[in-house]
Amino acid sequence: MSTGAERESEKRRSEETFDVLAHTYDEMRFLSLTAARLVELAQLPRGARVLDVATGTGEVALLAARAVGPSGAVIGIDLSPGMLGRARVKAAQAGLSQVEFREGDALRLDRPDESFDVVLSASSIFILPDMPAAVREWRRVLAPGGRLGFSSFGPAFLQPLQEMWAKHLRAHGLGGGAPPTERLSDPEACRDLLRQAGLTPLAVHSEQLGYFLRTVEERWLDIEVGLEGMALRQLDPGRREALRQAHLAELKGIATEEGVWVDVPALFAFGGALPAA
Repeated sequence: MSTGAERESEKRRSEETFDVLAHTYDEMRFLSLTAARLVELAQLPRGARVLDVATGTGEVALLAARAVGPSGAVIGIDLSPGMLGRARVKAAQAGLSQVEFREGDALRLDRPDESFDVVLSASSIFILPDMPAAVREWRRVLAPGGRLGFSSFGPAFLQPLQEMWAKHLRAHGLGGGAPPTERLSDPEACRDLLRQAGLTPLAVHSEQLGYFLRTVEERWLDIEVGLEGMALRQLDPGRREALRQAHLAELKGIATEEGVWVDVPALFAFGGALPAA
């Protein structure tokens, strides 16, 4: 079990990492793809109070704000000031006054019990150190009759692209390069998290999403703008260019006439908070 000091250190590392990624985060297409589908499946009613946990640059929160309308209210929380800054700019550009963004910890929400009709979290729960504790905390702020939903990814997420890239990193003595989606890649594991938090009824399903990148160079750009590219900062320009050329050559071997396929097997999990008897 991690100590309080270790948890705080982990939070700081996460904050720093996502601050760095804030200006390119929206370029990762699989994130907007799954965010849109999560909000669609949530079927948000007009006037609902919505919490978006680990909002990032606010994709779910902004879509939710449009769905609930001016009579609703949406709050997006995140540890990263950089991400929240981008989210606020996007909200202002969209003219959405019913959404606000605050710094906050997914494991310790600074909100009263039963204060939201819907709690959502897209493509982030597997990053949290204690997933069951997180869902219990989200359940705490959910009003009776409310709904909680999150998304994750199946075992084939970004494969074989992720493993091809990881192999190159290992050859250069580098680690990391991908979010730990394997921690929550099974529908039954999603159900267990919801059950442990006392949520019912449950609905968990898989959807095969994805898209083609037109060229192998587009795949390299995907690497550079996301978590996969963080390790590149440890290489001098020469080694970085050598790695790029080697990886592009390998990618050409799997490219088709349509381009390079990005496999996004998505999981969407929902649980309800039963109304008081």
